[in-house]
Amino acid sequence: MNIFKQLYVSIYSPKTISKFRFQGIGKTILFVFILSLLSTLPTALYFSSSLSEGLKSFDETLRNDLPSFTIENGLLSTDSEKPAEIKKDGFFIILDGSGAYGVEEMEAKENAIGILSDKFVFAANGQAQTYEYSLLNMTISKEDIMEITSQFNQLLPIVLTIMILVMYLFGAFVKFIEITILALFGLAFKNSLQRKVNFKQLWVIAAYSTTLATIFFIIMDSLQVVVPSGFLLNWFVHLIVLYLVLKEIPPNKKKIETT
Repeated sequence: MNIFKQLYVSIYSPKTISKFRFQGIGKTILFVFILSLLSTLPTALYFSSSLSEGLKSFDETLRNDLPSFTIENGLLSTDSEKPAEIKKDGFFIILDGSGAYGVEEMEAKENAIGILSDKFVFAANGQAQTYEYSLLNMTISKEDIMEITSQFNQLLPIVLTIMILVMYLFGAFVKFIEITILALFGLAFKNSLQRKVNFKQLWVIAAYSTTLATIFFIIMDSLQVVVPSGFLLNWFVHLIVLYLVLKEIPPNKKKIETT
């Protein structure tokens, strides 16, 4: 049975998942990597699109709409006393030397780039990354940032590739930890159900038991839908599926005879 057929049947068939316990660990690990890749794709694609559009809008706004400014000694100074906020193509570009804007305000904008009083902030899908000016140890003007932005746009494909790879590796690491924890819960389930399953087999069926919830959240992420209490729902589905899978395994006959 190939990997993608396993992915398909593990969405709805606890009985089939129970048979996977005899499968080699290498094939299961490959399945987990593929599942992690699929779960990373919606976020990676949305992040890449947001970053590309944001940088394009930022470059155009920086050249045409924002007043002159200078970053010196870790602080921003501008020709305007009031913050400048411009919305372009669904992206906010903010220049604020007054300190009125912070990280929380940038995250509230969902997608925004901010040149703030003491830091540069990039927010995508409500998640902000900050870069303190104090780390620069140099004076930077509007013209310097225009040149940096132009150079960065040329390197953007490489930067995005590296960032997506890091996201994927981190997602795979989290998925392996999640499966291991689920397998530990499986120890309690198999004892209560009197199933003869070793930890390696539990880990394998735990990996396939995560498929249903993972595919559900892939679809929700693709549609940009926020699921309330998503963490709890994710683990509830994992545990229910694992329990149903263990019930499909024949009980330990020796224990039944002695009882």
